Amino acid sequence: MALSPNQDLSSSKSNSAVTTEDTYSESTEITLREIETKEQYLAHFGLWEPPFQVSGTNRRFVHLTPLNRQVIETCLQLIRDRMGLGMVLGAVGSGKSSIATILYDRLVAYPEKYAIGYLDDLEGTNSQVMTNLLLEFDCTPLSRQVEPLKGQFKKLLVEETQNNHRTVVLLIDEAQTASKRAMELIRLLLNFEADGDKLIQVILFGQPELARMVASRENLASRVVNTNWLKPLSPEETKAMIQFRLGVAGAGLEIYEPEALDKFIELSRGVPRDVCKVGYNTLLLGTAKGEKVISIQTVEAASKSFTLEA
Repeated sequence: MALSPNQDLSSSKSNSAVTTEDTYSESTEITLREIETKEQYLAHFGLWEPPFQVSGTNRRFVHLTPLNRQVIETCLQLIRDRMGLGMVLGAVGSGKSSIATILYDRLVAYPEKYAIGYLDDLEGTNSQVMTNLLLEFDCTPLSRQVEPLKGQFKKLLVEETQNNHRTVVLLIDEAQTASKRAMELIRLLLNFEADGDKLIQVILFGQPELARMVASRENLASRVVNTNWLKPLSPEETKAMIQFRLGVAGAGLEIYEPEALDKFIELSRGVPRDVCKVGYNTLLLGTAKGEKVISIQTVEAASKSFTLEA
């Protein structure tokens, strides 16, 4: 792999006057373009696989904080007790989808106890939403009209809960994108009961505006049994997340200089997605610069590569 000329570990350490802007030299830009595959930066740092994937949820790389575990257990208890509606709220990149994925995995491991559906798109008409909902539970829609579809879904709920003795669970990700009609539809589904139990258990995952959306609908807000907020990671939790992900990938914190690691933690702001963004870009830029141990200048430059500011 080609490295930037006149750039090595010793020179980057000795030149303490290097600025963030200096790290993006023309030769570095050329070298970054030459990093065509992830195997190049993996080999450079001795990694088995990418530790900082930004999109999707790789279960093996999910690092659960004590708060994450508490949120999962709270949702599981609501589901087991058939209490109806719960919410998991957090800012963009705070790990809501990861929590939803882990919760889904926990439930799907017991097919004799749970029937699970997962939706992340509540746009469209109510009939379209109901159609998608039925399909999610492996049920072929028998109509295109919303009322017959709701009736069909209620029969499915009764069959599962009363005859199959399974708890029906619906996980809705990105719920803040739901239309007013979809939110009303969720409320109506929560009206389905038998012997005092809710026939469907719903967990909404969304950004903070979801709390305002639900609060503005008193007849829906009154059905929320618990609301769980995901908070930014502490510096210690951020460090633990970085260490965990690197460990799964075959490395450790030693690939960062101590001051670089501190800057990495600071620039991530306690947001899991930003941890992955900073981490990914430091590996790319560190490889381009030929650093075996990533410097603070590289971390600072890498953090600028995904900012929207000029």
